[in-house]
Amino acid sequence: MGNRGLHRSPAEYYWGTLVPTAPGAILTPEPGVAGSAEERLDVGRAEGAPLRSKAVWAASSIQDATAIAAIRSYSRTVPVPHEAIHVYRADLQPFHLGPVAIIEELRTRLETGAGNLERLARQYWERSGTWHIQEFIAPSMTILEEVPAATERDIYIRRWVHYNLDRERAAAL
Repeated sequence: MGNRGLHRSPAEYYWGTLVPTAPGAILTPEPGVAGSAEERLDVGRAEGAPLRSKAVWAASSIQDATAIAAIRSYSRTVPVPHEAIHVYRADLQPFHLGPVAIIEELRTRLETGAGNLERLARQYWERSGTWHIQEFIAPSMTILEEVPAATERDIYIRRWVHYNLDRERAAAL
């Protein structure tokens, strides 16, 4: 199930963050919070498949890594300047490609007590249809070098149009 639909590995992977990271650093998952969306995804995976809560993420392009970092750092109360985003080329061995919007929808449902988490988890592990913003996940990754983040203009459609379409689709599951 985990490898279903995983395209051949792109030549390069990218990771976006607000935290400056040194080349050569090996990143592993941070300890999760009990009841987190990532832990909930672990319940829906194929037996024996690696855990989402024990994985790091990367994207297949600088634009997607920048967009995902912007999405994940977004706050209505404490705006994060685009210039704070760092993007790195990384080396990893991904085991799955999943929609980012499903994680945020799981978080929302866990906070509000809304139901049907199983359909979301199943869609994360067995994608169907079009998802615009996706993450490659792996047990760890090595940071190779920092690269210039994509500009706000270059990620506008990915960040505000495509991701919102993904969020609407996830909310409908």
